Amino acid sequence: MSSFYTTLTGLNAFHSQIEQISNNMANVETTAYKSNSISFEEVLTNTMSLNSASSVVAGKGVSIMGSTTCWEQGDLTETGNTNDLAISGEGFFITTNEYGTYYTRDGSFKYDEDGLLINDYGMAVQGYAINEDGTLGSLGNIELSTDPILPTATSEMTAKLNLDSGTETGDDFSTTVSAYDSLGNEIPLEITFTKNATANEWTWAASIPAGTGTTASTGTLTFDTNGNLAASTKTINLTLTNGAVSPQAITWDIAATDLTQYSSDSALSASSQDGNATGTLAKITVGDDGVITGTYSNGEIRDLYQVALAQFSNNDGLDKVDDSLYVATGSSGAAVVGAAGTEDYGSITAGALEVSNVDMAGEMADLVIAQRAYEACAKLMTAESEIMQTTVNMT
Repeated sequence: MSSFYTTLTGLNAFHSQIEQISNNMANVETTAYKSNSISFEEVLTNTMSLNSASSVVAGKGVSIMGSTTCWEQGDLTETGNTNDLAISGEGFFITTNEYGTYYTRDGSFKYDEDGLLINDYGMAVQGYAINEDGTLGSLGNIELSTDPILPTATSEMTAKLNLDSGTETGDDFSTTVSAYDSLGNEIPLEITFTKNATANEWTWAASIPAGTGTTASTGTLTFDTNGNLAASTKTINLTLTNGAVSPQAITWDIAATDLTQYSSDSALSASSQDGNATGTLAKITVGDDGVITGTYSNGEIRDLYQVALAQFSNNDGLDKVDDSLYVATGSSGAAVVGAAGTEDYGSITAGALEVSNVDMAGEMADLVIAQRAYEACAKLMTAESEIMQTTVNMT
């Protein structure tokens, strides 16, 4: 009878292995699914003493020692949905709801009507808000505001340009840079440079359209014999008549290399200023460092959030729940949270998802072996049954 039950342990074990293989194969298209494998151990009876010098350990079959998850990276596949995110490397996305915190490699995300980044089950994705100075805020929900950017009046500006050293006395060059008033109106600020009779000296004068207001800002620029200008600061004062805050002072910061006087055409190569018109969020992009950047209708580009990832000292200790989600346990250790793309955390690919890491060829091979082993155990059961029947017939 004992051999009958020993064989039964084999049937149960290989049946469980076939179930596990079937589950892996069924999830070959499940996003970020990690394959599992079953390991076995021999079942032994107590030691039987034959004499004082020797003993025998009797085998009593097989039992399942446990299931092991393969945490290897799955391939990435493009989805065309820019909200989908895939991790390349270590880490889990962090999601929360009213029941707790969950971790996943499945980056099938979307924004709800309130601008909250969620997964398919309504759980909020976690990240760090990026402050205006570029530093990271505290960990929390990634929630994009639908409120428009308020207008900001220009208070500082820069301009990079060259003034042709061959310009005749009295000739001028004009260029226009944009500025904004407190209402968000764009003001074309024209600056005219006139060559003076004094060597290497120019006069500059600012002007704005008459319907906007006036400015009497002017000054001189004196270059050295190498065509360079010492760093300086100029102030342009605008008297506005369009209903915006007036007067408006604009500081023109001139770095040592911003203005030159070389023997080449007078031209503006670049300009910048710190004002903006009102604008609404028009586009979202995600970099490989997990930084979510918003592009606004007024041309403003702002870094808004950075996706957070979690790591664990023992991934095998995570408790798997439904929907490709995991929860931390004492065995996994507490989550170590950091920003994507930093230190030991993986990078992010937007518009892509991590596919299952199931190896179909390997699963098919394992299935054949498990099936043959199950058939062998079934034949042993048949043989043992026949032996038992023969024994009964002999009595």
